[in-house]
Amino acid sequence: MSAAAYFASFELNGILFSDLLFTHRVHWIYLPSGLRLLLVLVFFEVGAVGIFLGSLAINYVYFFNGDYVFTVVTCLLSAGTPLLARYLAVEWFKLDVNLAGLTPKIIFKMTILFSLLSSTLIQLWFFWNGRTENFLLAVAVMAVGKWFGTVLVLALTSFLLKFVLVRLHKD
Repeated sequence: MSAAAYFASFELNGILFSDLLFTHRVHWIYLPSGLRLLLVLVFFEVGAVGIFLGSLAINYVYFFNGDYVFTVVTCLLSAGTPLLARYLAVEWFKLDVNLAGLTPKIIFKMTILFSLLSSTLIQLWFFWNGRTENFLLAVAVMAVGKWFGTVLVLALTSFLLKFVLVRLHKD
């Protein structure tokens, strides 16, 4: 389900924000990044496996050029960076592994950490493989796009959870 949701978020991002593409695979708003963080926060490694499988499907359908190593490493980075961000948030921000005590301040810090970490590692990989010309600019724009996408997804999820919980309490 995580893989299908991740693939669908990529499709939705293309429909909603295709005009906000900066360069190849660098978006000013990127909703799948928010789903990456959400899936890993909630489902841990299982969420990361879903992200990896969804990334494989996305790369196969839209970007595959015959380079299997590039594709697999890109997918591993897509799935691994939210896990790394989660681990660092637990260590640095004293986030409970079960998300108890999660505050807006910690969420804000985590979104920035995840956006910067993910963008930097992915762009390093792209730059090393000759897929990025201006590394710093690509990292900056990708980080902004990932941050906006992450904030949008987490805010929408929060709103939907509150709406559902209110409905459940009324019934």
